[in-house]
This record gives sequence, C-alpha cells and structure tokens, in this order.
Amino acid sequence: HWHAITTIAALDSGKDVYCEKPLTHNVHESVSVMKAVKKNKRVLQTGSMQRSSKEFRIACELVQNGAIGKVHHVECSFGDAGRICDLVTEDMEPGLDWDMWVGPGPMRGYSSVLSPRGLHDHFPDWRNYKEYGGGMVCDWGAHHLDIAQWGLGMDESGPVKVLPPENSSDRRGATLVYEDGATVEHKDGFGIHFYGDEGEVLVNRGRFEFYRDGKKLAGFTKREDGSLRNALTFAEENFLKDAKIKLYESRNHTRDFLECVQARTRPITNEEVGGRSSICCHLMNQVYYNQEPIEWKPKKMKFARRGGKP
Repeated sequence: HWHAITTIAALDSGKDVYCEKPLTHNVHESVSVMKAVKKNKRVLQTGSMQRSSKEFRIACELVQNGAIGKVHHVECSFGDAGRICDLVTEDMEPGLDWDMWVGPGPMRGYSSVLSPRGLHDHFPDWRNYKEYGGGMVCDWGAHHLDIAQWGLGMDESGPVKVLPPENSSDRRGATLVYEDGATVEHKDGFGIHFYGDEGEVLVNRGRFEFYRDGKKLAGFTKREDGSLRNALTFAEENFLKDAKIKLYESRNHTRDFLECVQARTRPITNEEVGGRSSICCHLMNQVYYNQEPIEWKPKKMKFARRGGKP
C-alpha cells in the first residue's frame, strides 16, 4: 500500500525505479504511476521476474506464434482475494514507527501478522489483507496474470469485461474477458494454462508442457521427464526457429533494469506492463469484493460501466 506513493515521489525527484509487484494497491495508482514515468522520462522495472525466466518466454512465444492455434481460454492458479483485516491488537514492537508503517492505509492497532517482530524467516502476511495488500490475487496473481497478458499479446491493452464467480461464496471463478473473446479465469491448476483450438501450453516456475492435437510433444514437471532445458530446446528448434514474433529476452531481471537505466530504454516489465498487469489483479479483486460485473476501457484505462448501469 506504500508502493505507488514511494515510486511516484522517486520519479518526481528524477530517479529511476525498481518496484516490487504488485506495482500498486489500486487501479487509480496504476494509472498514476504510468503517467509519472512518462512525465518524468524515467525508467521503471516491475519485479514480475517470471518474464526473465526462459520457460515463460518460450511458452508465450509458442502461444503468440500460433503453435496451439487460436487461444480461447487461459487458466491462472493462485490463492484468494484480499480479506478484511480483523486481527487482534498486540503490544507494540519496540522501535517500530507504526504510524509510518500504516501510512496511507486505515489506522489500526499493531499486529505481528502484518509486521513481524524482529528477525523472521517468512513472508509477512500483510499481503493477505485488502487494506494493505490485495490477497493472493495481487500477490501470485501479479505474476501469473502478467504471463497471461504476455501470452495473449495484451501488454498495451487488457480485458474489456470482468465477471464475478457464479456463486458469491466462491473463491475461484473470476474471469477476465478480452475483446476477441478470449478469457482468463482464476482457477486452481498448473500455474498458467493456455488453451488453443489446436493445442495447449502449460507453464510455471521450472515446469513446462506443450501439447498439439491432444499429444504431448514436450514437457518437464519432474526429474523423470528429462530436463526443462531439453523440453524448451525442442520447442524452440521445432516450432520457433523461424517465428515471426520474438519476445523481449531478459536473462536476469535486475541486470535488465540496470542495463536499461544505462541505455535509457524500457525494461522487460516496464511501467505499462506492470501497470496493466496490476490493473488485471485489481479488477479481479473488485468482482470478488462486489459480486458485480465490470466493464473496462483498456485503451483509456477507465471504467465503462459497473453492474450493467451507465
């Protein structure tokens, strides 16, 4: 919930920025960060580092080059939407400026769940609460929905409609709908699963599978499958050798940022990539929170209608 404020302050002071995902806490902040980068002519990298791993790039190149035909559906696997913070107030952690920690968020009593005491070996769970994070929809969703956007070629666009799950109590089922009819659904599964009319591509960290006409052509999910490198090499040599679309190749996410700072070019997860992927997360959270469909204008980055009303 501090990301956008700190990022924009740094941009306005003439600094380039590397900001962890999710880039922002809400839709308005995503748009504001994108505008601030453009206004200040700065370089911004979002920490969605999956784009700098080869399995995700190869998966998205296969999809964009038609190796599985026309893509009609994508499934992304991650946890729940944000929930209301109802944690019990605890005695303050000595030395912690709690007012500063809460910052722009709603004030509440200290909780070690939100800000762990002393040294700790786990991720702080502030990310699960909607006041300070966005649940796993904004945590892992910021990774996996980002890859769905990449594979669909939507880095400069986004969904035109977002649908809530069928039942208001469901924690899965929210769906992004794109102008060409393709959908991205929040479900439990492999990670990111692209369905085309001629095949499928599945990808997650260190895992990859490629199917055509129901036959598995390449894949690695466990040691018995051979190696991830061999699976990716097969896909490259047999289906991407003369590919018309070659995606941005980054082999190290931090290094890519530093090289772009030096060259004054846009990194692999620049402000538009990070901003639009975070918007997908926020829109999905909103249909879980409100149980109403949303219509979105991705080019203008504005809401069109909500709940069917102008």
